[in-house]
Amino acid sequence: MSRRFDLLILDLDGTLVDSQALLVGLVNDVLQRAGCPLAEPAAIAATIGLPLDEVFRRAAPRASRDVIDALCVTYRRHADRQEFVQQFCLYPAVAATLTALHAAGLRLVVGTSKGRATTTDIVRHCGIADCIDDVIGGDSVARGKPHPEMVHRAQALFGTQSHRTLMVGDTSFDIEMGKAAGVGTCAVTYGMHAAEALQQLQPDFVIEQFDQLSRLVRGAEDDI
Repeated sequence: MSRRFDLLILDLDGTLVDSQALLVGLVNDVLQRAGCPLAEPAAIAATIGLPLDEVFRRAAPRASRDVIDALCVTYRRHADRQEFVQQFCLYPAVAATLTALHAAGLRLVVGTSKGRATTTDIVRHCGIADCIDDVIGGDSVARGKPHPEMVHRAQALFGTQSHRTLMVGDTSFDIEMGKAAGVGTCAVTYGMHAAEALQQLQPDFVIEQFDQLSRLVRGAEDDI
């Protein structure tokens, strides 16, 4: 299979897994347990993908630093539990597409603001662990999305040049991160952020279904 990319960095939530309702619900559950006002679900969804402390800063703008830290601890305690991990589900065609891409020799790395251990558990639960070469979590880097450190770390793992690297994600944070790193960017329009907002960032590619990634990687973008 001829291809234009060697390394794909894949966001998790809203790109590989359909988790918006699950994550938004947990954020508001944590806020409620702490006695904080609930946040608008759409406002929470718009921040998913940022580092967790920033998610809570935006969801509870009047909370102190200590309260934000406590909210993050509570969130992670619940999010790390197996019963929560087992609620994650892949979007259609994700498993088959990843299997085909990996079999064709591409390196596939999950790049997410989630912790690495929890993300690895989700990847295993969803049955795609054999396709994923590595996981870079928010705790794997000093600076989270949209800073390019996550992309640079993935490139360093495999010695991949920027023009052979593609960042795939559903949020502006993913596209901004890819652009800041100087790699190719692909926005998926079925996740957390609206297609119009993503297109304003002028990603290199836009896809409406995950399986369109295969043609894109082959260089058949005219078919997308």
